[in-house]
Amino acid sequence: MPTTDVKQIRKVGVASAEPEGWETSRLISDIQGREVDCIVFDVSESVVRVADTKPLAQCKKQDLTRLDGILTRAVPGGSLEQVILRMDLLHCLERLGIPFMNRPSAIEKAVDKYYTLRLLDMAGVPVPRTVVTQYARDALRAFRRFKDVVVKPLFGSGGVGMTRVDDHEIARRVFRALEASHYVMYVQEYLEHGHQDIRVFVIGGEAIAAMYRVGSDWKTTIRHGADPKHCPLTSELEKLAIQCTDIIGLEYAGIDILETPHGLVVTEVNSSSGWQGLQQVTNFDIASRIVDRFFQVIRESQ
Repeated sequence: MPTTDVKQIRKVGVASAEPEGWETSRLISDIQGREVDCIVFDVSESVVRVADTKPLAQCKKQDLTRLDGILTRAVPGGSLEQVILRMDLLHCLERLGIPFMNRPSAIEKAVDKYYTLRLLDMAGVPVPRTVVTQYARDALRAFRRFKDVVVKPLFGSGGVGMTRVDDHEIARRVFRALEASHYVMYVQEYLEHGHQDIRVFVIGGEAIAAMYRVGSDWKTTIRHGADPKHCPLTSELEKLAIQCTDIIGLEYAGIDILETPHGLVVTEVNSSSGWQGLQQVTNFDIASRIVDRFFQVIRESQ
């Protein structure tokens, strides 16, 4: 049992788009095992109020304003209005003095692939050449330069919606379809990586574990069937992953890294990173380490 002093922590919340998901269940179990009350809430089901006698933020009759801290597991996607409202709710709760891990401002950076990549590039982190545009003509110019590209949704995770394109006619059709539907085109140079990448997990400024994700094709996410394999944490991997979380401002995150002929390249920073695959190749309880840091964040805010 962890020796963390939690006497002043009475009730916390876990914000999760999957309240019964594998990672969420383990976080709840660990928190409750420390004799701390824990509620799980989906921000999409929350109700917010202004100038009302009732609590300004509730979820299924639970008053969210009386929590000692909130651990953000995942904020669900939706329309622009829905996402803005959900983030507004988290910002409002933070302004009331409730400590967050991760903070809403950091989540907003991390979920925007362009913003994340731009911040990393400005800080000197190696990232793939990428073009982001609203017009098919500019996306096609990028395709002609890169020859082989991965087209990703600007917002998304788990590899959902990613498409690899290496044929000009297919590229033209894909980009025109995206333009007609008013999507942003995120066109990234495809980097050969031998059907595997590296996920490094960082908590509280420390790289705690890493895994290779080995796929049967170019997609290497666990959701797409990749197998987790143990990856030694070199000093280069640790330094790069910690630098990325510091730039975005995340307390815990999964950093996706490719090993290329020209060195390590960071492809994504995940603020709601899962760790089910990583746990299979790690000999300590990752959820417990996350909760350790979460309670530390709460204590440091007091």
